[in-house]
Amino acid sequence: MQRRVQKDPLAEYSTRLCAYINSQPAVALSYARYFGEYPTATKATMTSIDQNGFDIVCHDQGEEHEVRVTFGHPLHAASQAKHELDTLAKEAETALRGNDPQSQNLMPDSPSAMLPDLDTLATVLLCMGSVVIYLNFFPNTTNPTLQWVLKTVGPWRIQLIVQGLAIAHIIESLVSVYFTVVVGQGFFQTADVVQWALVVIVFGYPSLFHLIRLASRQQQQRVAQAQVSTQGQAQEQASE
Repeated sequence: MQRRVQKDPLAEYSTRLCAYINSQPAVALSYARYFGEYPTATKATMTSIDQNGFDIVCHDQGEEHEVRVTFGHPLHAASQAKHELDTLAKEAETALRGNDPQSQNLMPDSPSAMLPDLDTLATVLLCMGSVVIYLNFFPNTTNPTLQWVLKTVGPWRIQLIVQGLAIAHIIESLVSVYFTVVVGQGFFQTADVVQWALVVIVFGYPSLFHLIRLASRQQQQRVAQAQVSTQGQAQEQASE
């Protein structure tokens, strides 16, 4: 009796999942640097994924290497794969950056905007802001809790808070443009500038603070590279 070969449950999602990771160059590179043990790799691309793991091709010191990363257990759905990929990405980032989130270390940066990891304060402020914005535009809501908030705070105070939030987020968005265009010069493309401005205008300071750290690291790297280049030119002139 011929044995039936079971189809891999992730086969039809392989292209889509690879595109998901390859749209985040820093994540693919962190897989190669950490799991593939190529700490000086400069580029990485996920080429395929199955229920047991995924394959990556990375470039390190002028050579191309294939990396196989295995999952802890076989996966059976695309949703499981995304969760596992994100978990492995966080593991790689923690290991490569170390305990200091400010340090560049071996973790590559990506210019693409990303959703912030909201802390307790940011989550509370976001919820409160959403409530006052809703009450500002829909004061006739029948929800008793929201009606109590509206009567307690007052319609005119609600309106002032909404205006203040709008102004604050617009200012934060303009600051994000400064850091992407001026401070992080040459690192952020036009699409990245727009994405960061939109993310910051929605989420406010959690995204802005992350962007400031990211842009500042790029500025420090640019200055360091310029200093090395200047020293090299000085040594060449001295040796002539």
